[in-house]
Amino acid sequence: MKIISLANNKGGVTKTTTTVNLGYGLARAGRRVLIIDTDAQSNSTYSLLGHLDQEPTLFDVLINGVKMSDAIVPTQHENLFLVPSSINLSAADLLMASAAGRERKLARALSSVKDFDYILIDTPPNLGVLTVNAFMACTDVIIPIALTTYALIGIGILESTMQELRENLDVELPIFGVVANLDDHTRLSTDVLAAVRDHFAGKVFDTVIPRNIKVEEAHNQIACLFDYAPASTGAQAYSKLVQEVLHRAEGA
Repeated sequence: MKIISLANNKGGVTKTTTTVNLGYGLARAGRRVLIIDTDAQSNSTYSLLGHLDQEPTLFDVLINGVKMSDAIVPTQHENLFLVPSSINLSAADLLMASAAGRERKLARALSSVKDFDYILIDTPPNLGVLTVNAFMACTDVIIPIALTTYALIGIGILESTMQELRENLDVELPIFGVVANLDDHTRLSTDVLAAVRDHFAGKVFDTVIPRNIKVEEAHNQIACLFDYAPASTGAQAYSKLVQEVLHRAEGA
């Protein structure tokens, strides 16, 4: 079972969109997939369920001792399941600050979850206690990066935080891959992509996700991109990304 945290402490890098579409794609490929929404903004939750009143949520798991299995709900898509978020998670840093072993609460909650091929953890756009919990629970990390002027700003902080966790809390945190997003085929995008590939060497996926309105439309319509606009450049790119992920993970 691969447990993959999708993380970037910068907002606006399509982290949630990447999480959801990767989840759709892996589920369509016949893998059982669980998405865990650790972001209080609950964008993954709304994208998959169409509402934000699901109970219990990850907050209840981390704060109130609810079993993770009791918080897992099916989505409308075969093989795709969700642990929903809630606005209450915005208080998690404060509520967990003094808790013993606070960095491993998610890992402990996940220890009894066995019947999935992939668990994807959508993290907040910061390096607070929830992101650290995601890092401590995962087997791998995917970093989504938008091909914009400030793409690499903050990446040094993310990498240093990951290295500190490796050294101090005995966790491996391998970077499974880097996803380049929002390519608009300009000179700027080309230059930023070259810089990203130079920085991360062979970790960057070959697939580059274009800026495509159909991706955002599907997201807003609570629809699976592969059903909503299967011929779009966005759907085609995410399909290729899914195949790359499967190849790296399984040699498929």
